Amino acid sequence: MLSKGTNPIKDQEWNEKVTKAADSFWSAFQMTENGKVKSTLILYSFCLCWVFIAVYFAAFAFLLDPLDALASGAPKVVVYLVEALVPALVGTVVCALSWPLYKDKRLMLAAFIWIFLLAIACLIAMLILMKDEPEARGLFLQFFAQAVPAPVLLGGGLSAFLYSRYLKNPPAVKEADSWKRQ
Repeated sequence: MLSKGTNPIKDQEWNEKVTKAADSFWSAFQMTENGKVKSTLILYSFCLCWVFIAVYFAAFAFLLDPLDALASGAPKVVVYLVEALVPALVGTVVCALSWPLYKDKRLMLAAFIWIFLLAIACLIAMLILMKDEPEARGLFLQFFAQAVPAPVLLGGGLSAFLYSRYLKNPPAVKEADSWKRQ
């Protein structure tokens, strides 16, 4: 039954647009006729972003208690900054160590873009879910502000720097040996 003031034709057009946009996004993850993924960058970077999230999670899990003990007498602002920046810096260094392994140098930057998008989606979802609970929302926002921006900004910034440096100075292409050309 239609409610007063709704237009079923406009609703149907909107649903078709949303469905078409979703189908075009998800089609990047589907296979071609040859059995290959249409966009390996999207797929590989999405998987790599979960590896990076696990690295950051481990860095925070192992470093928060020792850092809390070291900074126990300092002002709260210093404690929060140390507990946010040091694990994020350690996680970024660990993630950056994998840079030479990637054949496609866009992969690390794309993984951090995925992390940013997932963080925004998580923030929006949690704010919607906790709209009637201001205390829980405040606690979540405090946790989110301490744990998410530093890794996203440090990792994304470092990967953008490495990729831009790579674009400015690409490695020299070796000329193939004469026996390989035949």
